Amino acid sequence: MLEKGRIGTRQLSTLTFMLVVGDMMLIYPSVITSYAKQDAWICALIGVPLGMALMALILKLGTMHPGKNLVQISRSILGFWPGTFLSCFYLFFFMIGTSTHTREVGDFMTSQIFQYTPIRVIILIFVIAIGWGVYHGLETIARTSELLMPLVILFIVILAFCLLPQVSTSKLEPISDTGVVSISQGILVSIIYPVGETIPILMILPHVANSRHRMRDIIITAGFGNLILAILVSISMLVLGPFLTQHNIYASFILSQKISIGGFFERIEVIMACSWLISTYFKAMIYLYAFIVGCAELFKLKEFKMLILPSTLLVYGMANLVAPSLTFIIITIVPYWVDWDTTLGIILPGMLVLIALVKSRRTSRSQPQPTTEG
Repeated sequence: MLEKGRIGTRQLSTLTFMLVVGDMMLIYPSVITSYAKQDAWICALIGVPLGMALMALILKLGTMHPGKNLVQISRSILGFWPGTFLSCFYLFFFMIGTSTHTREVGDFMTSQIFQYTPIRVIILIFVIAIGWGVYHGLETIARTSELLMPLVILFIVILAFCLLPQVSTSKLEPISDTGVVSISQGILVSIIYPVGETIPILMILPHVANSRHRMRDIIITAGFGNLILAILVSISMLVLGPFLTQHNIYASFILSQKISIGGFFERIEVIMACSWLISTYFKAMIYLYAFIVGCAELFKLKEFKMLILPSTLLVYGMANLVAPSLTFIIITIVPYWVDWDTTLGIILPGMLVLIALVKSRRTSRSQPQPTTEG
């Protein structure tokens, strides 16, 4: 086995939470509002149970083939060459996902905080950090996420409570005035962006200790993370309104700038930025880990650490090339990323589960039934 470390269900739950929240904590309100307008908060709440159902589908694929990662599952269900082709498709997604998350960090830091720092310096520091985390293995990643997850939740709770005095329910009106197509797109975004991007969890699942409530805990964690994002969308709508939420790509960061309690508790936007950086860091690191372990499994290597350096260098180069600017990401990448996530997070896992069920039924029917002699 490539990864010798073992983690528990609680640690897998924290990694799942980081995958669900991840970079969505900052950009999710703007993205979903661009589709569903003033009904974005309704779509976000509807997406919580539907996202849990999608998480159950992804975990079903993993539990049907215990001890196997996504590459092995694809080859087992589809055969060697079709499974290898599908695995390469997923590995490409993991690499592009890591590069995009890294680029998001670079764009945010250089546009909001370190405005005179070259973006390549920020990207280099971030890539070194995620590469260093992957080098220390899955156990270290999981334990660190277990340590930092309470901080992420605490920062979000502080943001929510401190903005309650500025809430105005009139900004949600008119309710249900959006078309059916826009609401459907908003619901799809509420499912596919937070939960559909947890597909790298299948590269980690074989290294998780067996637990009776493992599947239940992961599904609940995914729902909890999606609920937190829905709360952020609702607060953003209540404070900023749908128009400002839609046209501020970093809506959560703008919200934190509006906090002012007693004239002394204010300007805490850097705390919100730290919370977002922590969750995005773990999401990028898990994606990089899935890419590296998947490549090692694809080529039957005995260990994966030899791939860390070339992979991090590849991420650094791709992060600088994946988008020339933040405007390009918003206008060009985001509208098509939904289709990509839908394909890789819903259609293909559903197809694999369906094929596996059909094959298992055919196998059970083809086996001779025991006869009883009277």
